[in-house]
Amino acid sequence: MRFLFLVLTLSALAEGNSSEQSQVKLKTAIVADVELVQIPVIVFNDKGMVATDLQKDDFRLVEDGIEQRLLYCDKERESVSLVILGDVSQSMTRKIQFVQEATESILEALPPDSRYQDEYSVFGIENQAVQLVPFTKDQQSIVRRLSALLASTNGATALFDGIYAGALAADREAENSRRAVIIISDGGDNHSRHNLRQTKRFLEEVGLPVFAVMAGHEFEELPPPETPPRLRGIPIPIPMPDVDFVGPAERRGPQDLRTLTEVTGGGVFTAHDPEGLDRIVRTISLAVRYQYVLSYQTLGTEQIKTQNNWHGIRLELIPSGKFKGYSIYYKRGYYRNSRELTSRGNLK
Repeated sequence: MRFLFLVLTLSALAEGNSSEQSQVKLKTAIVADVELVQIPVIVFNDKGMVATDLQKDDFRLVEDGIEQRLLYCDKERESVSLVILGDVSQSMTRKIQFVQEATESILEALPPDSRYQDEYSVFGIENQAVQLVPFTKDQQSIVRRLSALLASTNGATALFDGIYAGALAADREAENSRRAVIIISDGGDNHSRHNLRQTKRFLEEVGLPVFAVMAGHEFEELPPPETPPRLRGIPIPIPMPDVDFVGPAERRGPQDLRTLTEVTGGGVFTAHDPEGLDRIVRTISLAVRYQYVLSYQTLGTEQIKTQNNWHGIRLELIPSGKFKGYSIYYKRGYYRNSRELTSRGNLK
């Protein structure tokens, strides 16, 4: 049987009046026959490797307290558009080599493959978000310029604004439908126009996974560069308030990063040495390219009224004993009026 497969992607916020929200592109296509919900899922096994052999029956999904019947479990390598957000603000001065090495590991995680069209864009984060490199498939060109592009500055940290700018760039400029953001930062923010709550809501809507890589204390022992040059790139014009350089925001960084990444189906990873950094980054790079996509038709939840039309999801691997030590990353819900939908003909 030849299935009809049509996709509706809504990458805009359903509520709010911010200018960034109005800039997000709305991509629509006709939806026919049966409406499905699609949930991207990343799974690491008990050894920290990407789990590649799971089947539909290995997952149990509950929406709004009602178990749903999974119809499809798709998994295949796809081309990916990656946005790398490198924190080069004053708080990262002693970790700037970590930022450079992490970015290089992302770019070299997989060798170029002519079958796929992976592309990368690099942002620097200080007083404002700066797009240092527009999307390009030339990984080595970026690697050769990293020390100049990602150099430490004396700037404050506009991390939340950087996340907005990076996600919007992925929406406006990326060629691939599979997209992800990788943040390299301590998580502190003391100079953004957007706050944590606004950024979290934004990420709940845009529908792309966000991962963060943090440096352990060992990387702080590296000497800072002698003369910190300024960022070179295309600044994203975002009004900035006058705030102190260092304060409680930096100390809340790890928790803020967990809050922001987990709502997207991503997570936070800490590297304690160069070998660990390379292993972590390569694993994340593989995960975003080989993620599972679970599809189901909502049953029994259509009339449930929730705040802001948000519908919560709980996903687990079954039986639990078989998957002891596994880690599963997925979005914890969706807004029903802006979710991704597909149609696959008549379902039995």
